[in-house]
Amino acid sequence: MKVTPIPKTPRIHDKNCIDKIRAIGHCEVCGSSYLLQVHHIKSRGSNGGDTEDNTVCLCWICHRKAHSGEISKETLLHIVGRRRRCLTF
Repeated sequence: MKVTPIPKTPRIHDKNCIDKIRAIGHCEVCGSSYLLQVHHIKSRGSNGGDTEDNTVCLCWICHRKAHSGEISKETLLHIVGRRRRCLTF
């Protein structure tokens, strides 16, 4: 029996979006401006793209907390929604 692989959805690669998120200039959770990183809410391995709705700017500590589950995906999605209402990209 031949198994047909399920095709993956192509991931969105957008360096401009990553640069815009990084340019926010502070952690969107705690406000720190030290060692900022872009976090994908839906991971790249799960076909999460480089989109404004899927990325947040986090300091390295909050980024680690997001990966460990100490900062929930719901919290991160709330931040994205708040940013969408407040900022214009």
